[in-house]
Amino acid sequence: MIKKRFISALCAVAMFTGSVGAVDIQDFPDASGHWAYDALSNAVFYGYLNGIDGNLSPDSSLTTAQMATILNRVLHTSDKSLIYPNIDQNEWYSNDANMAVSAGFLPYDGSIDINANATRGQVFKAIADAFGLAEANPSIESVKRFNDWTQMTLEQRRAAAVLIDNGILNGSDNGGLNPLNSITRAEFMTLIYRTISSDLIKIYAPWSLDREYNEQSTTTDNPDASVSSEEQTDIENQPGINIEYEDIENYKISGNIMLVDIPLIILDENKAYDTIILSGKTPEIANSDEKININRLVLNNTGTSVNLDESSILSAQTVVVGSGNGAVTLSGEQTRKVEITGSGRTINLNGTKLESLIISGTNNNILVDENTEIDNLLVQVGATNNVISINGIVNNANINGNYTQIYGAGVAKNVAVKGSYCNISVAYDSFDDSGVDNGLDGVQLALDTPKVSPGGDLVATVTITGVKEPKIVSAQWYYEGSADAAFSNSAMQLIDGKTSTYSRDITFEKYMKIWQNVKFVLTYKNTVTEQTETIAITGDVEIENYPASHYLPDASEVLAKVNPYYHSGNTDYTQGEKIVFVNAKGYSSKTEYLIWVSRSAQMVNVFKGSKWNWELIHEFQCATGKSSSPTPIGITEVTYKQTGWYTSSYTCRPVVRFYPGTGYAFHSRLYYPGTNKLKDPSIGFPVSAGCVRMLDEGIYWLYNNIPSGTTVVIY
Repeated sequence: MIKKRFISALCAVAMFTGSVGAVDIQDFPDASGHWAYDALSNAVFYGYLNGIDGNLSPDSSLTTAQMATILNRVLHTSDKSLIYPNIDQNEWYSNDANMAVSAGFLPYDGSIDINANATRGQVFKAIADAFGLAEANPSIESVKRFNDWTQMTLEQRRAAAVLIDNGILNGSDNGGLNPLNSITRAEFMTLIYRTISSDLIKIYAPWSLDREYNEQSTTTDNPDASVSSEEQTDIENQPGINIEYEDIENYKISGNIMLVDIPLIILDENKAYDTIILSGKTPEIANSDEKININRLVLNNTGTSVNLDESSILSAQTVVVGSGNGAVTLSGEQTRKVEITGSGRTINLNGTKLESLIISGTNNNILVDENTEIDNLLVQVGATNNVISINGIVNNANINGNYTQIYGAGVAKNVAVKGSYCNISVAYDSFDDSGVDNGLDGVQLALDTPKVSPGGDLVATVTITGVKEPKIVSAQWYYEGSADAAFSNSAMQLIDGKTSTYSRDITFEKYMKIWQNVKFVLTYKNTVTEQTETIAITGDVEIENYPASHYLPDASEVLAKVNPYYHSGNTDYTQGEKIVFVNAKGYSSKTEYLIWVSRSAQMVNVFKGSKWNWELIHEFQCATGKSSSPTPIGITEVTYKQTGWYTSSYTCRPVVRFYPGTGYAFHSRLYYPGTNKLKDPSIGFPVSAGCVRMLDEGIYWLYNNIPSGTTVVIY
């Protein structure tokens, strides 16, 4: 039993970090019968979800801000040492974002959009970090069983492996983990429920902080808003509950446990502890001659430092410096293995003898003093920007993380580097950097897309520069958004100055696109990171089309086809045939307009241009003279225009006269005298006394636009 000298005022602990909430799952109709009912019920009971407008919205996507807020509620995070960058500190989520980044389950560089939907892959990592489950070097064989495992980052793969191996994470019906998809609130709470309701980990936190959280958070309008910084109660100011010596047995805890902001660790050296996670503002760890020997000690401390030396009550086979922000100092023979899974941490190793130091986190500062010896140092792939000061001895150093810096007055006897852009300035006996793979970093693509002449082929050429060392890559050309199988190379030798050319026959059409898109993509699987890297370049190719005349039909065929005779069932000529006809006939006009009245098609066709260069601009339906009084075939011109004809039996307006000295004219259909009521609506077949009747739209256009002297062809 722990001696009485270790007993002091203690805040009562509550398992699952929650007290009974003010609402019940029955208050939310959208949770009834839901597949995640148990997880949702637990979340409501302990105040992790409060709902809004009487709904939990379990199938709605979870935002990053909501994820952070819920994890803060579950874990009772309180430290706000760090500020989540690039957010408005007046937003409802700012307090929770700051606590989450301080606790280390949101990236301190702000690389995740706090307002965006959280992806499943991001959630995997956040849960592993938040609950102290992250491992620096787990087997990922369980992850590789899923068909989309390569879509995850290296950090997400390691996190997913731990969650899978501990029964927290399962795959979907499609055989994947869907790491790029958003996650629903129900799915997220199910992962939390599996974590806290199993024997994997038991969470203990001060009851007073738990009460403050529930009382404050349920008053907010936002269903996932945490208490504000003004409302947040500091656990250090809580009065606590005095525990008498004879009551100590009631507070003995065992198993795999997480202690959040516990002022004094109440442990028993006679009980078994496989994993202990110290989270939050970890107090100074007491000294004792009686050791608590555990397998795995995880330090997720925030806002305070942790010092472990030979006199400390805790001794672990493996010490994990996980998420959080407080400094960690390990001295003497407290452990033989150290893992650094957190990021932005400061770790001091003083006079330790380690079998291994494995780093999977980023941007850490590790200080190895002159009395420390490490058999094996491993900087994992993806563990970037770590700075290691070696003043002691490292027997074997394998540096796989990019931008690793190692310096100091010590020695790293055998150094193997595979990470890119590493700076190794410490003394060494042997050095091997033959495994470095810079991937496609620095590779640049330049695309040349010359203009295509009429009838020519589309040709595009890419020039590749910035290649540091030759490698085999995949190359693919795309045309109009689709991969062209004829221009795919899965084993292209990539060297500096390499070119790749794409060519394609173009089908020229009158109304074809004059800008057509091409894209070139390089793909490479990095031999170190096993990540697939891609670079691409796109461009538009201008196509110069043939002139419109190129697409017109043959003149002899058109002249043989066009006739002036109407028959029931006649169809109109094509626009191309009309253009060919008036140009092949060599018609001219005193104005820039020319009119062809087609008796066979009952159409008035208006052209603009000049002899040999007429372009069709309007087509109007008409009704020419009936068989007893046909509109005469011939070439004439517009003589003059009138506002209308007004008789005792009909009115037509307006009027455009042709055939000088006659009564022939273009005019509207017949209206009852002095009215706008049609007397004869006939159109589209010969019906007049020789004039050309038109719909109002057509005759008004002629009246307003066609000048006198314009040639009129009746044919």
